[in-house]
Parts: sequence; structure tokens; C-alpha cells
Amino acid sequence: MFNASLKKQALKIHEDMVNSYNESYKAMSHVCERLYETRADSVKTIQMIQAVINSIANTPKEFATTFGQVEKELANFKETERYAQEAYDASVKAGVNIAGGMAAGIGIASMAPTAMMSIATTFGTATTGTAISALSGAAAQKAAYAWLGRTFAGFAVKQGAGMAAGQAFLALAGPIGWGITATSAGVSLISMTGKNKEIADKAIEEAKEIAKAREELDEATAKVDDLRDRTLLLLNDLNQQKSQILGFTNANYAVLGVDDKKFLGTLVNNTQTLATLLNTAIK
Repeated sequence: MFNASLKKQALKIHEDMVNSYNESYKAMSHVCERLYETRADSVKTIQMIQAVINSIANTPKEFATTFGQVEKELANFKETERYAQEAYDASVKAGVNIAGGMAAGIGIASMAPTAMMSIATTFGTATTGTAISALSGAAAQKAAYAWLGRTFAGFAVKQGAGMAAGQAFLALAGPIGWGITATSAGVSLISMTGKNKEIADKAIEEAKEIAKAREELDEATAKVDDLRDRTLLLLNDLNQQKSQILGFTNANYAVLGVDDKKFLGTLVNNTQTLATLLNTAIK
């Protein structure tokens, strides 16, 4: 058949690029999960330090101000977790409703809730709008898509933010078996029989788009790795001082020596930095 060899080569290139993309996605998902675990451990350490500082009498007003900011960071992180769970639940329902017509539903349903949580807390922040759990039907679907769009448009989807970007992300959101379906055009390459040249062109065109998405995933992975390294370095430093920190429980700041006061001042500042890292999103 005319151009049959061309089509075969193009589809092989497409398949190889899909496999490469999926490997990059798995690597990105893995580092996001590791970051999420580090952040969860950070929350525990921050709360431990917070309890100790709150037990100390006569601390400077600056301590209270700083820990007020720390509390806000903790609340923001927990809110993002909550909203991510709602978005996941709503998106799975949306996928069921639109199954068969869009890869989006397949994409989100294939992700474990923990994977969704880790990626969402890495790349996004909670919305200030109406809780998704308070919505239903199409409204819940739109809210979930819009949040996902705002969350992921920065690295995997270059189509702007909002509902459309959320739908686009879900079609690109990992190892969901791109196969030889032209998701960007909504046309199955298999169905284009007798059009070898057209099939080959479409396969190469889509392979290029997948390559771009893979490069952006790899860039995001490097950034996530760096963020986790910075978070883990500070977390480990604070955990190594745990015994010394706990020794200040119920102390009286007014009678502490210069070195102890300096230690507590540094501790408070480092705790604030760690809390800020909880909500540092990858852009």
C-alpha cells in the first residue's frame, strides 16, 4: 500500500514518544509523592516546635507574630489537601459521566488519590471559591476542571487556565495509554484507513506535542527534586535538635541565657521557613 512504510515508521515514533512520556510522568509522580511525604513529616515537626514555643512563658511578641504566620501556612496546606481531595472525587465522577467521549475521565480515574494529592499539593493551591463538595452535577465538574486547570496549566498544559485547561491536563495526566489516538484532534488514527500519508503526518505531529509535554515534565521533576532537597535539609536539621527543643518545654524566656535565647530565635525563624516551604508551588 502506498506510503505504508511511512505510516509504520511514524506510528513507531509515536509509540516510542508515548512510552518516553509515560516514563517521565512516572518519575515526576514519584518525586511529587516523596515531596508530599516530606511535607507531611514537616507538619508534624512544625506542630511539635509550635507546642514547645507556646509553652514558654514571657516570649517576645515577635514569636507570637511569626507563629501566627506559621499557623496560616499550616492552614493553607491543609486546605489545599482538602480541596485536592474534593477535586479528585468530582473529577472521577465527571470521568464516569463523559466516559467514552474523552480521555480526561480515564486519566483522572487511573490516578490513585494519594498520587493526585501529592501532585496537587506540589503544583497548586486551594481556591478561595465555593467548596466543590457543596456543588453537584455539572457545577461540580466545572469547578473541578477549573481548579485542575489553574493547578497544572503551568507545566503540562500550555492552553491557559480554567476549565478547558483542566480538561486538557486530564488528557495528558500520565500513563493512560495514549496508544495511537490523536487526543488533541479527537480522531482515531486507526480509523483513518487508506490515508497512510495523513496518518503518518498526524502521528508525527502528535509525537512532537507529546515530546514538548515530556520536556516540561522533566523540567518540573527537577524543580520538585530541588524543592524536596531544600525542605528535607531544613527538616532534618530541626529533627536533629528535637531533644534540645523539647528541653525548653515550660521554660521561662525571661531567665534564659543569651545563647538559649539566640537558639530559640533561630528556631522560630527556621520553623517559619519550613512552614513557607509547605506551600511553595512549582511554576
